[in-house]
Amino acid sequence: MFCPRCGRSGEELFEGLCRSCFIKNTILLEVPDDIDVKICTRCGSYLNGTKWIKPESSDEKTLQKIMKKQIKADKTVEDLQTFIEIVSVRGTIIQCSIQAKGNVLGKMIEQEYSTEFKIEKNVCPECSKFVSGYYEAVIQIRADNRIPSNEEIKKVDEIIINNIEKLSEKNKMAYISERTEIKEGVDYYVGSYKVAKRLTTAIKDTFGGIIKESPKLMGRDKTTGKDLYRIWISLRMPYFREGDFIKYGDSIGQVISLDGRKIISKELNSINKLSILWREYNKINTVAKKEDIKKTTVTAKTPKTIQILHPDSYQPVDIEIHEKIADIGIGEEISVVEIEGELYILN
Repeated sequence: MFCPRCGRSGEELFEGLCRSCFIKNTILLEVPDDIDVKICTRCGSYLNGTKWIKPESSDEKTLQKIMKKQIKADKTVEDLQTFIEIVSVRGTIIQCSIQAKGNVLGKMIEQEYSTEFKIEKNVCPECSKFVSGYYEAVIQIRADNRIPSNEEIKKVDEIIINNIEKLSEKNKMAYISERTEIKEGVDYYVGSYKVAKRLTTAIKDTFGGIIKESPKLMGRDKTTGKDLYRIWISLRMPYFREGDFIKYGDSIGQVISLDGRKIISKELNSINKLSILWREYNKINTVAKKEDIKKTTVTAKTPKTIQILHPDSYQPVDIEIHEKIADIGIGEEISVVEIEGELYILN
């Protein structure tokens, strides 16, 4: 047995060639003369196989990923490394140099290739949906027996803007395609249902309230055969707000805070605070608003009662002393609220 290329005999042959000739004859890569690349004109993502990929920090890294889908390495090469360098850019043509290095039968060899990337301007599916005004969910901001205030809507806008900016870094469907103010509140049309859920949760964390979802069948996906739904997510803020007065069971208190999980009420006739979960919302009654708070004066005091002037009729009213108001003295100006015909001292 001998090598037909160099004539050597007595050596192990690899695919009919001696080791030296086999190494010289090895082509590390099969590189096409040109590679077509689809780039989204809106977000800059590129189509890699069947997936649109967010571009890397540098053009070279992006082209490197695209190239790996297009080239083929020789099966005998081990520890293959490839490096790409942009040589020139002419309009939509990017000419590149590719350096390849790999181990062939124990010897490290290097080879250089050239190719052209032909850029085709396109729009990825997510950006196409954005441009067309596509949305998967609608967030509806409402309030029980009232209209959300301008301050509340302004705060909701801030929450959505801040969260959308963060979410859009990883999800191109994180956008608001439309914002509509109506008599009852405001609606936000959101590209992604998952994003809409996160936005609604963030809003509830600030205002509290009850979230309900209503799916509506919009058609059927021709590709998968699955039903397509849009989801209406309603966040209904409570009638009461911080500073208002509520009754829960036998407890009457002033709302001092609320968030996405609970309402904290400070009882009017004790120093106790009550934590109420939102699932108990239907058991809460609003008995007075913070605007109902009035000023009056302490006119007398006994060991068991404090006498004040009714803020409207100016008639004397005796209020039983409890630990919360025990330190109030005669002549002090105090805040009071009238609930169900009874006056409560707030100081």
